[in-house]
Amino acid sequence: MRKYTLLLAVAACFLGPLSFAQVWVEAGVKANMGPSGYFNSFVANDAQHDYTMNLAFSYGGVLGLNIGDFHGLNLEVLTGTYFQDIIYRPDGGTQLRNSLEWDVLDFLALYRFYPKSGMYLELGPKLTRIQAISQTSGPTVLAIDGIYEDDYISGVAGLGAFLVGSEVMVIKAGLRFEYGITDFVSEQGVAAGYPSFASGNLMQGKTAPFRVSFGMEMSFGLGGIAQSGCGRRNFVLGGKYR
Repeated sequence: MRKYTLLLAVAACFLGPLSFAQVWVEAGVKANMGPSGYFNSFVANDAQHDYTMNLAFSYGGVLGLNIGDFHGLNLEVLTGTYFQDIIYRPDGGTQLRNSLEWDVLDFLALYRFYPKSGMYLELGPKLTRIQAISQTSGPTVLAIDGIYEDDYISGVAGLGAFLVGSEVMVIKAGLRFEYGITDFVSEQGVAAGYPSFASGNLMQGKTAPFRVSFGMEMSFGLGGIAQSGCGRRNFVLGGKYR
């Protein structure tokens, strides 16, 4: 009981000052593009494997809860398709292309800090739900039911800037880095030698999805409170709050 009382006291100390801050809501759309795939230390360090870079595009909706001028919570739901190709060379002349493609629905909850420089920093988790997945080894389509997890969690960090804004609309651009916290390959898949099925190595370790992306976001203030708040962010890149 004392533990929960202490937790409530700490929460009250944190949330108390925020209750006097102005709160406003933004809603909008977002699109990201950049390299995506997975990292596996065995594949990365093995001389018989080569990574290839793959670009992915995702898009969706954004809901921002802003507290005062400097703090916010961004909730995002994005859909897209991720890719990873690796080349496996079992001997000097043979090359086998291992291609993985997965359609996703991403859910993000990111804390944002807005300093007085026209920039923002963001940090938080991402839950990825896999909608469809397929893998080929050379021309062969692999049967991968149960080989990969249905979802995974990633850590997200990013930075960005306000390009232009008004009392009701803001356009932002940012760079974002994502890395998997939980394993992409299931226990069944690890035991079967995935993700590099053709190599025959059953000690491949953790497979972590990753992504580096550049994003554009356009959001609109909701209601009168939002308009008065967004008005203080009426600037171009590099300007100060008004």
